[in-house]
Amino acid sequence: MHAEKTTAVTRQLDNSHGSFELVLSPVILALGGWWIDGKVGTSPWFAVVGALMGVIGATVKIVIAYRADMARHSVLAR
Repeated sequence: MHAEKTTAVTRQLDNSHGSFELVLSPVILALGGWWIDGKVGTSPWFAVVGALMGVIGATVKIVIAYRADMARHSVLAR
């Protein structure tokens, strides 16, 4: 029973990692851009570009993972 519960929890955590990526990627890249903006003297340009790159990168990764999961499920369903 304990192994089944651990497996279910692990599966749920694996499924929920996308939400963390969607939040943390833009925040971390925006903070890095903000630091670069402070060093270079530009306004919010690097921070904005970093945040956009984080959102786009996380979204692309989630879409690719989703498509791979759906392809795997369609093969298993046959």
